[in-house]
Amino acid sequence: MNQSVQISGRQFTILIIMNILGTAVIIVPAIATGYGKQNGWASVLLITFFTMIMVLLYNRIYTQNPNKNLYEQMEYLFGKWIGKIVSILFMIYVFEIAIGNLRVMGDFITTEMLIETPLEVIMILSIITCLSAIRLGIEVIARTAEIFFPYVVIAILLLISLVMPESDITNIQPVLQTDISSTLAGALPLMGYPFLEIVILLAVMNNVTNRKAPKNFLIGVFIGGLLLTLITIMCVLVLGPDITTRNAYPTYALGKKISIADFLERIEILVAIIWFFTIFFKITSCFYVLAIGLSQTLQLKSYKTLTIPLTYLLLVSAAHVTQNVIATSQFLNSTWISVSITFGIILPLLLFIVGLIKKRH
Repeated sequence: MNQSVQISGRQFTILIIMNILGTAVIIVPAIATGYGKQNGWASVLLITFFTMIMVLLYNRIYTQNPNKNLYEQMEYLFGKWIGKIVSILFMIYVFEIAIGNLRVMGDFITTEMLIETPLEVIMILSIITCLSAIRLGIEVIARTAEIFFPYVVIAILLLISLVMPESDITNIQPVLQTDISSTLAGALPLMGYPFLEIVILLAVMNNVTNRKAPKNFLIGVFIGGLLLTLITIMCVLVLGPDITTRNAYPTYALGKKISIADFLERIEILVAIIWFFTIFFKITSCFYVLAIGLSQTLQLKSYKTLTIPLTYLLLVSAAHVTQNVIATSQFLNSTWISVSITFGIILPLLLFIVGLIKKRH
């Protein structure tokens, strides 16, 4: 991997936050309340702290070989051929994340905003935008994320403050007094999506300057999890747990509740601003990690050779990955949990254990 490619610790933190928010910013409240009801926010907070513990493991993997990216570590620790096989499996995981998010983007826009627009048109425009960013490299992607991040934060804070008058404290009561097991169960699908998916950013940790990546990783997960928790709390307070659960995109429904002096209403564009930025960087990060992994496996000089073929493959796959929004939700609440646990917990544990054994010998 080219060590001259570098991003700052601050930029890495922002990439982590953007990847956690991603499409989750409009979907997670429905998943969390589906299990935990009015305590759905606690499920988000719980999985945030669990993910921070996992990040400690990711950081140990990074510090074992700080000059190698994730794919290089796999080949170094598992051997050339086993390492390549594991790398290919990991790339399939990254590929699934990318096409899943691309499809969710298309479904959301064609369902809530541009109803008459063909799904394929939305996805083509989105993936071409991501392709342009990928060809410019991770440094440009990280700098762009740094520029747009303040707008995401401002939009989230505005959303929360503008819907606050519509909130009803009874919607969130009783707090953690009933059915704690459901709250714990609600953390499971959130583990699979979106939290453990951040393992893909291990592939760019070696590009972070000043060796501050471990600290920035923790900070990013904490801030991203906290923002998702706040959004989930507001969905429950304003919409109530039942409506939040029944809505495919509860955060967007939350934006429709904004009313200022009965004059300025339904300015849900705030939610769209948050979501467009976060989903762009989520898909772009996946695309980049996929491209560098495949180029290293094929021993190519530059990952850019693969970007156009991958663009076509991502587009075609996203168009056929799922039938509808309901099928996507069912997949995230079942199969995807075990897939993410495999690559977000089991694989890192194997990398860490093998790394310890190699270090002692």
